[in-house]
Amino acid sequence: MRLLQEKFARISLADIFSILNATFGFFGICMVSNSLTLAVKFVMISVLMDGIDGFVARKTGCSDLGKELDSLADVVSFGVLPSLILFKTDMLYASVPYLLACVYRLARFNVVECEDFIGLPSTASALCIASSILMGLPHIWVFALALSFLMVSTVRYIKIRNVALLGLAGATIILCLFFDVFASAVFTLTLIYILSPLISWCVKPVSKLV
Repeated sequence: MRLLQEKFARISLADIFSILNATFGFFGICMVSNSLTLAVKFVMISVLMDGIDGFVARKTGCSDLGKELDSLADVVSFGVLPSLILFKTDMLYASVPYLLACVYRLARFNVVECEDFIGLPSTASALCIASSILMGLPHIWVFALALSFLMVSTVRYIKIRNVALLGLAGATIILCLFFDVFASAVFTLTLIYILSPLISWCVKPVSKLV
């Protein structure tokens, strides 16, 4: 029992960013009733923490609790928080399916071993919701329901490990935290990733002809 306690008592550097992810997600939940803009930006801060968490975990390794801690934090920041934002904007019919889809997606991630992501990552989904709200786009419930379907689907999404691409995404999100005008750039980058399996499927036949 003592060895078991010692094993799970170790918190890695990556785990600290998972904890920060959940913490900022909680701050966002607290802000939903007062400022949707701040709540949305806490989603983005949590995305940054999640990205750093993954990067650090690949470089330094993670603890035995790492994967579970990461998913629990994601439920708070990318499941509960976006769902509450949708609920606050009178989209209850989209908020409940979104939350359930996110919870299922993260639970499946913990038990399925795969090189790629199975289903749209909750991080990208939450970022799409957040940026679309900052942009004031209409019919966001359509996005929410489509994203819910993609999260529980078996569509494969590549895990981006290219430092330049990750840096570009991170820098764009940071700019968006201070200047709302960059929400369109965040939305565009996220949408490209969401559509990447379709883009890849369309490009493959053309590449074979070249």
